[in-house]
Amino acid sequence: MKNLLLSLGLLVGVTGAAHAQNGVKYGLKGGFNGATFSGTDSKGSEYKAGFAAGGFLNFGFSDLVSIQPELLYSQKGASIDNFQGASGTTLKSTVGYLDVPLLVRLTAGDDGKGPFFEAGPQGSFVLHNRDFTQTGGNDTQSTKNTSTDDLNKVVIGYVAGIGYQITSGLSLGLRYSGDISQVYKDGASRAYAFKPGSTQLNGNNPNVHNSVFQFQVGYAFGGR
Repeated sequence: MKNLLLSLGLLVGVTGAAHAQNGVKYGLKGGFNGATFSGTDSKGSEYKAGFAAGGFLNFGFSDLVSIQPELLYSQKGASIDNFQGASGTTLKSTVGYLDVPLLVRLTAGDDGKGPFFEAGPQGSFVLHNRDFTQTGGNDTQSTKNTSTDDLNKVVIGYVAGIGYQITSGLSLGLRYSGDISQVYKDGASRAYAFKPGSTQLNGNNPNVHNSVFQFQVGYAFGGR
C-alpha cells in the first residue's frame, strides 16, 4: 500500500511539475509508412507502403525535455517477390497494429520549437491481417488470407526519430520503428507451408521482425 501511494504521489507530482513548467499538450498525427521484414528469414522482403494515424499527449518538463505517449493505428508488413521460390509469385502482407510508444523528446530550440530528437520503447497489438498472394503470367491467380492465428498478438519494439517543431502546434518528423519480438509465432504455420525467400516448403513460420520507416505530420493543442 505504501508503494502504491508513493507511486501515485510521484505521478501526481511529475504531472503537476510538467503542467507548471511547460504545460500538457494533446494532439493528432498521421503519415506514411515504408514497412518491410528484417531477421533470419527476411530474404526477398521489400518495402511496401502503408499509413499510420492517431493521437498523443505531451508532458513538458521544460522547453528542452518532454515525455510523449502515443496511440497509433499503423500498417506494417512486407512485399515478397518470388514467394515460395516461385518466379512471378508475389506476397503482399499487411498487418494492422495498435502501436503504443512512450517517447522521451529533446527539443533544441527556444520556446519548445526547433529540431527535436525522440526515442523510447513501444508495445504493439495486432488488429487485423491481410496476406494477398498473386501469380503473374497469362493466367493470373490470387489467394487471400486474413487469419491472425500465426501472428504474435503482442510485440515489443522501439522507436527513434528526428523532426522539427515548426510552431507551437505543427511538427514534422521522420522515425524508425523496429520490433524486438517476432512477427510470427514459433512453430508450424497454420496458413502457409513456407519460408520466405526459400525454395523449400518447410511448414514453419518465418523468423522475421517488423522494420518500419515513418514520415509523420502532427499538430498539438494546449500547453502554454
